[in-house]
Amino acid sequence: MDQPLTARRLSWADQNAAPLASTIPQAPALPHPEVEEDDDDVDGPGVRTLEMGVLMQGYVYRAAVDLPSNGQLVEVVGPLPAGIEILVKDEGSPEHPAALWVEAELKQLGVFYHGLIVRIAGGEFAEVVVNLKACVMGPREGRPSKVYHNVELIRALAREEVQDNSEGSAFRRAAQLMAEDDEDDG
Repeated sequence: MDQPLTARRLSWADQNAAPLASTIPQAPALPHPEVEEDDDDVDGPGVRTLEMGVLMQGYVYRAAVDLPSNGQLVEVVGPLPAGIEILVKDEGSPEHPAALWVEAELKQLGVFYHGLIVRIAGGEFAEVVVNLKACVMGPREGRPSKVYHNVELIRALAREEVQDNSEGSAFRRAAQLMAEDDEDDG
């Protein structure tokens, strides 16, 4: 019973299964192995992407962004979304690039994506685009990963705050308000 490794027995009746390698069509080899793959994770020139990962709703996180251009940080252009603060980590100089701290306290569940424009004086790029990405989950959706790359937790919600936002606590609060209303009326 010398079966090749490519044969697969589907049942005991298939003791003499035909080798599958001869029946499965093979994909043709690529004619140009040096063809570059399109990699979405690589930033272009003048662009930085900060992927913060999975964050808990209402928690405060901080991450550093090193800008790709030497020069002095001038300003962050445009309005910032709710819950995002930009702090200067390093002003930069002609010898080394500027860096920013991004603090995020996101309240909206789901995927967060926002682009910022940062102006730099005396650098290779006059403007740098910083893309912020995160996925925000609620307290009843489990626990996010404890492993973050370059992201640190600054402040977590107290257990009481999380419990006060549950459906049951909202129902009890409404029942209590209705009972107090009934006492005031009668």
